Amino acid sequence: MICVTGATGFLGSELVRLLRERDEPVRALGRDEDTLRELAKLGAEPLRVSMDDSEGLREATAGCELVYHVAGLVAHEERDRDRLMATNAEGTRRLLELVDPMARFVHVASVATLGPGTGPGDLITESHTPPADVDRMPYSASKIAGERYALEAAHAGRDIVIANPSYIIGPGDSRGGTTWPIREYLRGRLRFVVTGGLCLVDVRDTALGLIAIAERGKKGERYVLANREGNFSHVEFFRKVGEIAGRKRLQINLPPKLALALTKVFPWPVSPGYTRIAIRWWYCDPAKATRELGFEPRPVEETLGDTVRFVRDSLR
Repeated sequence: MICVTGATGFLGSELVRLLRERDEPVRALGRDEDTLRELAKLGAEPLRVSMDDSEGLREATAGCELVYHVAGLVAHEERDRDRLMATNAEGTRRLLELVDPMARFVHVASVATLGPGTGPGDLITESHTPPADVDRMPYSASKIAGERYALEAAHAGRDIVIANPSYIIGPGDSRGGTTWPIREYLRGRLRFVVTGGLCLVDVRDTALGLIAIAERGKKGERYVLANREGNFSHVEFFRKVGEIAGRKRLQINLPPKLALALTKVFPWPVSPGYTRIAIRWWYCDPAKATRELGFEPRPVEETLGDTVRFVRDSLR
């Protein structure tokens, strides 16, 4: 039996779909009942369990030889720090204590545990070290703490391997968790852009990458799942979105300090915490995943095209 935490999320539900296409037995853990019902239609065993439910997690993971720990909270404001630590750090620690110690455990961290880089030329790899001020980014801090629990367990002999995905987009993000910038840009509400950059990776490729990690990843190793073609400055990213959608929007390029000041006064549609993340450089190099796992993401133009069309259609 395979267990997937966070199965009702964007990445988790795609992973469950792929596993069921391979006719793998899957126990899908999550909290969204509508999505759980959809996963049940695929043949997965749905269980409504949260990461703070020790007894529920113990029962859900019983008999599982492989666990994909995809569950996590994404937020960037200081007020969210306690919630982030409870889910991303303590939730991971709790799960590791409850899972069969002989099971293979695929921990989904993030490039947030490795970056950001110092500039567009400083590509994030598995050996990259985050900057000294990383604790000012609550999401990064919580994912670092969770990954540390996984690494410590691996060093103690557990069969644990770690995935570090970059910024995940793709069709099917019905909640808009990662595609909201595209939606707000197309609506004409995202009127400014900042210096900085991100690295895109398709949710479908990321799910395939997780399966490859489970099958071929080396115990205790990290693997950056990213698309080298997806390294874009924010200016380049929104330019491509506008070209694909046929809706180019005027944006003003603001200096980082001014952008931060404005979002503190007008924290919508972009919050101050998100702005602090956006003004950094998150370019990635997935060479290790390509070399050791055969990870070959689809052309980024395909990912952007499918994503923009999905978002555009949802606005009609």
